Parts: sequence; structure tokens; C-alpha cells
Amino acid sequence: MPDPSDSAIRELARNILARREYGQFNRNTDPAWIDWLRRFITWIGVLHTNSPALYWALVAVLAIVMLAAVAQIVWSLRAAFRAPGPSARPVSANQAADLAGEAQQLAAAGRFLEAGHRLMIATFGVLAQRSVIELRPEYPNRWIRTALRASTLAQALAIEIGALVEQTERRWFGDRENEPDIYFHWRSVYQRLLSSGE
Repeated sequence: MPDPSDSAIRELARNILARREYGQFNRNTDPAWIDWLRRFITWIGVLHTNSPALYWALVAVLAIVMLAAVAQIVWSLRAAFRAPGPSARPVSANQAADLAGEAQQLAAAGRFLEAGHRLMIATFGVLAQRSVIELRPEYPNRWIRTALRASTLAQALAIEIGALVEQTERRWFGDRENEPDIYFHWRSVYQRLLSSGE
């Protein structure tokens, strides 16, 4: 029997590997976008060879789009840096009173969690107005609890407010439990704070 040629061996191997049982090894495992990118690059190469004018027109359009995108990003960043920061103005006494009034109306309607939340914000306003804490929009409630512990406010009241803030936050962002105790506890703390003058 004569030795088979290299081309005959390659042809035999190609025929064997083309069978159905070897199909999983023949599949292209690259993601679809890589396949698309290969075809696009091939098409660009053909376009460059067959129609240089169209090729350079396409390059010019893509360059203009990229420059416009970069200009838009730069413009947006400059506008963002020029914009004034959030107001650090504390809640005024009138706003705190309005929030307390809203809380009373919400509680009368049975919306105790929302009422307690309003009183929490009103309490923060009173504390900021009295310079017990600094109130800024970017400060989370955790920061406020820490500031209360380090403040000049009576320690027992600071701890009580801190615990009540944590309880309100847990209900507000958790199960939204609407029990009346949250409102009545905040009302008690708010009234004590107003009467104490601390």
C-alpha cells in the first residue's frame, strides 16, 4: 500500500472532523460582537481597496462623531463644575413648624410612619438652627447620629434621638411598618426639644 500524501491525510482529517459527533469542536466559540468586528474590519479593508473616496468619507464622519462626543463630555463636565453646590441652609423655625403641622395631619390620616419621618426632619432643623449639629444634604443619617453623640445636647436626649433616627430609617427603608408608636415617640422628642431650648 503506498504512503498517503499530506493533502490526502488533511482531507481525511477534515472529513472526519466534519462529522456530526465532532460538531461541538467545530463551532465558533467567540462572542457575536467579535465575529461582527472581524467582518467589519474585513469590509473596511475591502472598502479601502475598492473605493478609497468612500473609505475616507467614512473615516471623516467617524472622526467628527468622536470629536462631537468628546466636546459634549467636556462641556457637561465644565457645566457641572460651574454649578453651585447644594445649599447648606438649615431648616428654618417656620419650616420646622410647617413640617410638624404636616406630621399632625398625616397622623390624623393614619399615616404614622410618614408623620414620624416629617417630625424627624423637623427635629433635625431645630438642632441645626440651634447649632447642635451641622445639617447638609449630603450628610447621611448615620453622620447625624454620630454628630449628636459628640454634640452639646443632653446625653440622654442625644442617645434617644439617635436610636429613634435608626428605628425610623429601618422602617422607612425596610418593611414600612406603620405603627403609631413611631409618630408619638417623635412628637414627644420634638416637643421636649422645643421646650428645653437646648
